[in-house]
Amino acid sequence: MEHTEPGIELDVDELCILSGLLSQPNQETLDTLEEMASGWTWLSPAVMEIRRLGLPALRREYERLMLLGDCPPCESAWNREVLGGSMHKLSRLYRQAGIALNGREPDSLAMQLIYAAWYLEQDLNNGTSGWRQLWEHLSAWVPAFARCLQARANSELYRALGRRLEQIFSVREPILS
Repeated sequence: MEHTEPGIELDVDELCILSGLLSQPNQETLDTLEEMASGWTWLSPAVMEIRRLGLPALRREYERLMLLGDCPPCESAWNREVLGGSMHKLSRLYRQAGIALNGREPDSLAMQLIYAAWYLEQDLNNGTSGWRQLWEHLSAWVPAFARCLQARANSELYRALGRRLEQIFSVREPILS
């Protein structure tokens, strides 16, 4: 059976990698980037720059962009209506899916990408209406966040992350890696 829903062919692993890149970088982040750069070519220039700059510079960039508010990676900063209607309902969606917040805000893009990956792997068999809602919701605010990263990031990693997020969520049908 052929699916006609937008985003249905997204790579679950890539959604998880994108989610991880929205977290505080550590040595594991760098190691994972090294491994993934060959499969996802959009990461290659960023890996070369990170080798040159090092982890402390990447952490400072993350803090400036994501924590200090240049480009907050939370839906409430970009969209009036939060997925699920409220933070409480969003947290409940995650609990029902067995996804732990691990200290993240429910409306963080990192959490919503993990939920999207879960949905693609698990819940899509229950019908596509929930997926369409999730896709449309992400497409409503992620492109603005992604453009902010591209405009304000000093590092290639976050500019590339912004480009990839915009590429994925600005189209009705996904661009696959």
